[in-house]
Amino acid sequence: MYPEPLSVLDKEECTTKLTQACKITRIECFRFDCELSDQLQPGHSNDCHCGLLTISTNLGTNGLGEFVIPCESLKGDFVQWAIVFQKLKGLTPEDGLVYIHQKEVAWGTVRAHLMKSVLMDLFDKLEHSAAGKKERSFPGNRTYLFDHSQTYISF
Repeated sequence: MYPEPLSVLDKEECTTKLTQACKITRIECFRFDCELSDQLQPGHSNDCHCGLLTISTNLGTNGLGEFVIPCESLKGDFVQWAIVFQKLKGLTPEDGLVYIHQKEVAWGTVRAHLMKSVLMDLFDKLEHSAAGKKERSFPGNRTYLFDHSQTYISF
């Protein structure tokens, strides 16, 4: 069976309205300690950083992305590496993608790809929300994440 044409249009319209009303309110970056890195990325080497990047919105929807960054991709410390994401705060997800595209050369492939993947996760969750599907909020236990993070950055 095919879906009713109007239901497809309603879903697309609802998704569009949600993404237009959606604003990025918080960006968090967790750099995991060795224990959690080993658990999530078995066999990772010591010359990389593992972690989680999250985007929260005014609608309560979160975009998430795990990362493994080679140490040589960091020029300076981890805070300096992540500070570029701060400019996305207050933007809509669409405007965020445009901004990332504009900054891709300055940011480098690793940062740009990571933030694009987090925004795409956010778009997927907004679609699910528009379809009336329940979305799981934040992954796992925040206390556990904080206990096993070497670095935590929040904008």
